[in-house]
Amino acid sequence: MIEVTARLLWRQGLRATGMDQIVRESKAPRGSIYFHFPKGKEQLAVEALRVAGAVMTANITEALDQRDAVTAVKKFVAVYAKEMEASAFHHGCPIATVALEAATTSPAIREVCAAVFGAWEDLLAQRMERDGFGKKDARKYAVVTLSLLEGAMILCRARRTTRPLRDVAEHLAESLRGKGRSTRARRG
Repeated sequence: MIEVTARLLWRQGLRATGMDQIVRESKAPRGSIYFHFPKGKEQLAVEALRVAGAVMTANITEALDQRDAVTAVKKFVAVYAKEMEASAFHHGCPIATVALEAATTSPAIREVCAAVFGAWEDLLAQRMERDGFGKKDARKYAVVTLSLLEGAMILCRARRTTRPLRDVAEHLAESLRGKGRSTRARRG
C-alpha cells in the first residue's frame, strides 16, 4: 500500500491520488488500508512520503559519499533527467509535488516534507564542508543547490524538457567549482 501510494504521489501528486486507485493498484482490501491507516489518505501519504524520501536520501547519500558535490549534482541531474524523459515527464520529485499541493493545509504533510528536504540540505552541506566550504557557506550553497534543482524539476515537467535541469547543473558547476578549497585557502 505504501509503495503504491509513493509511486502514485511521484507520478501524479496527492490530489489526483484517490483511495480507490490505491486499493485497486495495491490489490489490498479496502478494510486493511483503514486498519493500518485509520486516519485515511493523509496518514498513508505521510508514510509514503517518508519511504520515498528515505529512498531518495539513500541515493543522495551514496552519490555524495563517492564524489564531490559538483560531480554528484551533475550525476544526479543526468540520472533524473533520463528518468523524467523515460516517464514522459510524469515523474518529478514526489516530495516537492506533494509539498506544493498540501503543505499549507496539512501539518503532518508539511512536517514530513520539511524533514525530508532538511535531510537533503544537511547531506549537501556536509559534503560541501568536506569539499572545503566553511560551515556557513556550505549551508547557504546547500539551500541554493536544493532550491535550484527542485525548481528546475518543476520547470521540466511544465515545459516537457530537461533543459532547465541541465542548465541548473551547468550553472551550479560553474558557480561552485573551486569555491570551497579556494575560499578556505584565502581565509587560512
